[in-house]
Formats: sequence, C-alpha cells, structure tokens
Amino acid sequence: MKNSNNEVTKPGIKLRSLLNLHRRMGIISAFFVIVLSVTGLILHYSPNLNLDTQFIRSNLLLNWYNIEAPLVSANYAVGNNTATHLADALYFNERRIPGSFSELVGLVVTNFGFALATSNQILLLTAEGELVEILGSLVGIPSGMQQIGTDVNGEVYLQRPGELVRIDLNTLDTFPASAEVAVSWSNLSPLNSSRSELLQFDYRASLVSWERILLDIHSGRILGSLGVIVVDVMAILFLLMAITGIWIWSRRLP
Repeated sequence: MKNSNNEVTKPGIKLRSLLNLHRRMGIISAFFVIVLSVTGLILHYSPNLNLDTQFIRSNLLLNWYNIEAPLVSANYAVGNNTATHLADALYFNERRIPGSFSELVGLVVTNFGFALATSNQILLLTAEGELVEILGSLVGIPSGMQQIGTDVNGEVYLQRPGELVRIDLNTLDTFPASAEVAVSWSNLSPLNSSRSELLQFDYRASLVSWERILLDIHSGRILGSLGVIVVDVMAILFLLMAITGIWIWSRRLP
C-alpha cells in the first residue's frame, strides 16, 4: 500500500529482498551441488569401476594426507634379484607381493625359482618372480624362523632358536637336521637409495585409494575439520533455500 508518492509498499520490498537473497544462495550452493552430485554418482558405481583397488600416485595428494613412507627394514639379494621388507609389505625386485607379512629373514634360490622366508612363512616364487604358494603352520612350517639357507646340494634349511630344520619343498615335509651340516645362509644386503625411494613411494601410493579421495570430497573431509564445517553450512543453506523458495512461491500466488 502507498500512503504518498515517496512511500513504497513494505511487503514488496521484503519479497524483492528475499528473492535477491535466494538467488545469491543459489549461486553459492550451485558449485557444491555439482561436486556432491558428481562424486555421489561416481561412488555409486565405485564397485564397477574398482575404485577401491586403484590408488593415487600423486605426491601432492599423498603429502596432503601426510602419508609418510616407512623405512626399509630388511633387504636380501641373490644375484640381481632382491627381496625387500618395509612395514607390512614384501617386495620381490620392484613387484609387491600381495598380502601382509612379518619380518623378512632371507631369500634363497630353489630348483624352480626362489624361496622367501619370513619369521613364520615361506613364499615360493617362480624364476620370473610370480608367487606360487605361501607355506605356513598348516603344512608344518615352524614359527620363529631366524634364517633360511641352502647346502651344497640345494637343500633348504631353516634356523630357529636352538633348532635346525630341513624342508623338502617338493613334499613340504620338514626334518630335524644336524648342526654339523654346512649351510650357506642368506644375509642382509644393502639397498641403493634409488631402489629404496622407488619402493617407499610405491608403498605410500598403496595407502590412499580413489574411492577414499571421492568419499572425502563428498563429505568435505578432504579439507579436514574445516571441510566438514563447510558441508554442514551448505546443508543449512540448502534448507534455507527450500524455505525461502516455498515462501516466495506462496507470496506470488494470485
């Protein structure tokens, strides 16, 4: 209602102001709607895209997550081939062996390839480094192994505290052995810095999958606690947009 030439109807001013506010909130939230929609859609198809098994290899993102590489704990060499252990990962040359492993205690050559020994398992590999089998307590492999070695005939021996054991890798049987047997034990070998850095980077890159990245973007956790707050604020903004939109629509009804 107008009382004079200079007076403007108050309801008109309120509606116009609220409409401008609604538009501004829409522009601000549009980016977040796009991000949430795109990441949500990709996450919906994550099992089909195998995003949980695809890992980032970007130093920038790894540093953002403060992912630090563990030090190499043990390295053994036979000729040009190496077996390396860091954290719970085991590598043969540059190839990571699937699984989680305890302390590496040696690497020896066998008649079909290689045998790696941890403190409680023996891993059999082909000459090309392909994993054939993992032997553990179910086939009689003793725990607490300290060393693995071979004699002049290529027989494989395991050293435990106060006990020497021979293992037949064909039948997987173990036999007590005499301490007088001459065994050539696998010994630790230094690892050059370039190979060490390569394996450390590979290990770091295995800790953050693309699925986790998308989940963190979707939830705002990619920005830490600040990101969670931003997502909460945007949720409130969406509610305000819905409320103001309904109010504007109701005021414009004839």
